Amino acid sequence: MQTLHLDLKPVAENYVELRYFVNNPNQYEKRSLCLTEVADLIELAERDYYVSSLPEDYTVTGRRLYNWLDGSDRTLQPLLDKHRREGIVLAIATSEKLAHLPWEVLHDGNGFLVQRVPAIVPVRWVSDSTVKKIDH
Repeated sequence: MQTLHLDLKPVAENYVELRYFVNNPNQYEKRSLCLTEVADLIELAERDYYVSSLPEDYTVTGRRLYNWLDGSDRTLQPLLDKHRREGIVLAIATSEKLAHLPWEVLHDGNGFLVQRVPAIVPVRWVSDSTVKKIDH
């Protein structure tokens, strides 16, 4: 099973940099994401997600998060397709308000990623900027 790392780091007041890599954190691709696109999801997650039922349907929330990560240039989908047969661990490192988002409900429009066979399993990952190589 392959691990795809997604590292979301704040770079400006309303933007995060998404760095993604498979094996070597020093060989990553990156793009900028606007937090305004998910600001309402952050607010809902902080207020409701872990204490009561989410006011928005999980499918809708998961689809919005997936589309935000995938972007208009469809960055995420080809990476997932590349490793689809072996299964994928989607290691997501976030900080601050993004840590509260329900990454486990990621939905690509066809279904929740965790329902795939083999599964695409989102996990929370603690990024360490001093790490040079991740051993498996």
